[in-house]
Amino acid sequence: MMWPPSMDCQPVEPLVVAIAGVAGSGKSTLGRALAAALGAPMLDLDSITNPLLDHLPADIFGDHWLASPHHEAIRDGRYAALRAVTRDTLSTAGQAVLVAPFTAELRGGKDWDLLREASDPATLLMIHIDGDADLFAARRAQRGEGRDRHRTPPPPAPPPAVPVLAIDAAHTTDQQLRRVLAALGRRATWTRSGSESGSDPL
Repeated sequence: MMWPPSMDCQPVEPLVVAIAGVAGSGKSTLGRALAAALGAPMLDLDSITNPLLDHLPADIFGDHWLASPHHEAIRDGRYAALRAVTRDTLSTAGQAVLVAPFTAELRGGKDWDLLREASDPATLLMIHIDGDADLFAARRAQRGEGRDRHRTPPPPAPPPAVPVLAIDAAHTTDQQLRRVLAALGRRATWTRSGSESGSDPL
């Protein structure tokens, strides 16, 4: 029996959307909304790497792994894992929404080049969620996650040195999602349940 063609069966244009921002900026919230709207897998750096790091003996790191003197090597390993999963995801699903601070990538140079290589041949859109440091601190305090106790407040970061779509952290998730979809040439629609989703390109 022949089934009629469906949009779900059509090839998707290779796409990687990387959502960057400090802890408490709302990266994961926007990432989940965007992944649902695009029908794309969401790859969160914390979900991919934290369970392993949290289960290793603390004395391996000399402290909690977030505050370890080996933090540079840990950081390199975490992002290498994210890039490897990104390549596998693109080869199967064709799209991915990445969620991570991407602090070094925003500065350009080697880390940015590695992310671009992992995203090839997809279009790479970097989203940068920015806003007031006090807002981010309040959100971290409200969520009360254990890992936040080991974070040190980051110094003020310079403006991104790579092309980004700037998103205001103070905006609602729906407002942020609409801005990202518009940048991708998509428009948002409302489902019967009242949730927002993506539609075909305009």
